[in-house]
Amino acid sequence: MEHVGTEQHPGEWAGRLYRSPLLTAMGVRHGFTTRRGGVSIGRHASLNLGATWGDDPAAVAENLRRVASEGGFCHDELCQVAQVHGTQVVAVSALEQRKREADGMVTDRRLALGVLSADCTSLLLADGQGRVVAAHAGWRGTVGDMAGAAVSALVSIGARREDIRAALGPSIGPCCFEVQADVADRFAAVFPEAVHRRKGHLYADLWATNRALFLAAGLSSEHVDATTRCTACDSTTFYSYRRDGARIGQHLAFIIGGDA
Repeated sequence: MEHVGTEQHPGEWAGRLYRSPLLTAMGVRHGFTTRRGGVSIGRHASLNLGATWGDDPAAVAENLRRVASEGGFCHDELCQVAQVHGTQVVAVSALEQRKREADGMVTDRRLALGVLSADCTSLLLADGQGRVVAAHAGWRGTVGDMAGAAVSALVSIGARREDIRAALGPSIGPCCFEVQADVADRFAAVFPEAVHRRKGHLYADLWATNRALFLAAGLSSEHVDATTRCTACDSTTFYSYRRDGARIGQHLAFIIGGDA
């Protein structure tokens, strides 16, 4: 089986931030964090951006300041929602500080939107005219079509499908995402090619499924950047809930809207 993305451009993931060439070409400010270049210690070492899994709040705050400085936004103006593994995308027109339950945000304002992950897939979308989406898609969000919901949210505020570009962040890959039959059936119902059997075990492909759903939502194949890396494979670069268990660090995916 081809492990798409697990060995792609390894040097580009060596620092604090990775940027999708597809979104960069549009002039969209965004980034996917690694676990490198922060101040957290122990299980959270080093660039943990999650504040709810037991890390020192001061360390998380410093990590965010470093990411914000490199990413071009103010650390105390990052918009986030309370993620619940669903497919709701909420419109954001002012600072959002985890008051609403959702897994995606859409805006056309000069705001930084961010979602957290530690194996789940982060989705960043933009139309090049200041309209952006940041979304979190675990396996439930993926099979529930968060990709399609993100595209619809952008269209609802004026984006044209042919202008939308989408990029996937680092997440657990088809090499490592072993699932039980019930979850495999959920994936197969959405995208049959997402399920693979190896040595009697079932594996699901988050990347291929999200890519297929973006295409089903009207995006062209060249407008979807699904070249990413497996979080479970590389403990020096990424956090992984599946590999390390609960109360570990989390990555941040962010994107800045408006005419920035």
